[in-house]
Amino acid sequence: MIEAQRLAVFREVAHRGSFAQAAQALRLTPSAVSQQMAALERAAQAGLFERSTRGVTLTAAGQALLRTADTIHGELHRAERALARLREQGPPSLTVATFASAGMLLLAPALAALNDREDRHVDTTVIESEPQQALAALDDGSADMALVYHFHTEQPPPSWADIAHRYAYHPLLRDELRLVVPVGHALARRSTARLDDVADEPWIQMWDLPGNALDALASAHGLRPKVACRAGDFPFMQALVAAGVGIAFIPTLAVVDRPDTRALVLTPTAKRYIGAYTAPGVPSNHASRALLDALKARATTVPMS
Repeated sequence: MIEAQRLAVFREVAHRGSFAQAAQALRLTPSAVSQQMAALERAAQAGLFERSTRGVTLTAAGQALLRTADTIHGELHRAERALARLREQGPPSLTVATFASAGMLLLAPALAALNDREDRHVDTTVIESEPQQALAALDDGSADMALVYHFHTEQPPPSWADIAHRYAYHPLLRDELRLVVPVGHALARRSTARLDDVADEPWIQMWDLPGNALDALASAHGLRPKVACRAGDFPFMQALVAAGVGIAFIPTLAVVDRPDTRALVLTPTAKRYIGAYTAPGVPSNHASRALLDALKARATTVPMS
């Protein structure tokens, strides 16, 4: 039999890439960790590690076992939190990981509607995080729900498969990039613009997924734009547009209504798909199910023009 305690040690080794670092984190001796992993390999009847002077990497069998170890770790963490709530006899609680624009225009109104409707206040913790970090929080049991976005296709990207295949995905909203220009810009009086119209202007771009999506869009149309700035915050990007630093491409949900900029429909555009991941068993939890319903209801009312 594979013991849960050995799986916990194995997970630490796998994520840290070293017996010594895992031993330090777990307050064990390296010898004790090595013995635990040798016993685990015997129980699994397979080699789990490729050992080298730089540490360890997982074999195919190790990678398969890590998925199980991560799932068990997350479920145990969620169980501990649920038991603590029962001991304290407090209100139902939820932890939600979300990116900022969905938090402001989807999650906050949904939580307000939820607390207005429920008999008891739902004690909510919100973790602001980008999709990869939100999925990691879901995976290690520190979040019950993750609001995420992705580009290109309605289905989540294959690169999320290792984490996301263990959870249920609930699509919420389709969000398109808008071209944001200063109020005095030649295009500001128009309602639509083409990507070619700003090909020679300085661009202000986001890091990570939005920036990658725009880079791919530009490349697909043979454009090699001059990037004046890469930023990590959409309101900051829009402020830079107002200051004349360049033009920006901002998802509709994140565009701020301000008098010194204009947001135009972009052709062609990149679509940002927004959805929620829930952990196994979470939809059966009343508060989680109610929040998911409130998010879906809110998504139908969000103005996208």
